[in-house]
Amino acid sequence: MYHLAMTQWIVGDEKLEDSCERLRRYGYDGIEFAAEPYTLDAEACKALLKEYGLDCRSLCGIFGEERDLTSAGGAGRTAVRYLRDSVDFAVKVGAGVVIAVPSPVGRVAPPKGSTREQLWENAVQNLRLAGEYAASQGVNIAIEAINRYETFFVNRLDEAYALANDVGLPSVGVMADLFHMSIEEASLTESICAVSDRLMHVHVADSNREPAGYGHTDFSAVLRTLKRLGYGGSLTMEFMYRVADPYSAGGIHTKTELMDRYAEQAISFIRAVEHSVI
Repeated sequence: MYHLAMTQWIVGDEKLEDSCERLRRYGYDGIEFAAEPYTLDAEACKALLKEYGLDCRSLCGIFGEERDLTSAGGAGRTAVRYLRDSVDFAVKVGAGVVIAVPSPVGRVAPPKGSTREQLWENAVQNLRLAGEYAASQGVNIAIEAINRYETFFVNRLDEAYALANDVGLPSVGVMADLFHMSIEEASLTESICAVSDRLMHVHVADSNREPAGYGHTDFSAVLRTLKRLGYGGSLTMEFMYRVADPYSAGGIHTKTELMDRYAEQAISFIRAVEHSVI
């Protein structure tokens, strides 16, 4: 059976303890903390993991304009420092993967005067700096491809894969987000197969960004493919409120009953699909 987790930052402003209690109640194996090394207390997080019988295998990076891996300037340096600090936090809580988005979420056009070649090379150099440090700490960085309505840069898995290959480090790979893929990929399964040697993590949401089973994604085909490829990482739920700006979900007053329903639906559906493809 797959290790099933749920990411933390989607739930809104509720206490982390309440999030952990929900995950234990519905039978999750772990939680994916937001990569917030400057605001989260690692020791407090570890204590909650122990109390609720959970683990943390991944951190979800948050990339706004101030953290821009395509920048050769201050925003690029800030992004590298943020990834290094997130790696340190990951080590403290036992996570082996930090997710990185190469360009700020919400930037849907390249900066004036820039070229794709320049931005690509900046991203390669910055990810290499972060990836070298991550490797020294036994942590991996997984590049996430984001759909075209949220960023102009690296929208498909093959682009994330090419970027990871240009970085050229075993510690830098790719993450498959099934929601973004439902917009950008012609075939979820073929796209996953094409990046399988660098696949480090998987985010799970249906085609409408709600829990698995609420849209039209063929999860049976996806899980069957992951099983055939020998994928041994986590499946982490990242469903979301109906919001235009995904990062705004983190500041919403938590709709507890909705989050409970979503969390239960997601794990029940994925476990049922998992059993059906064994």
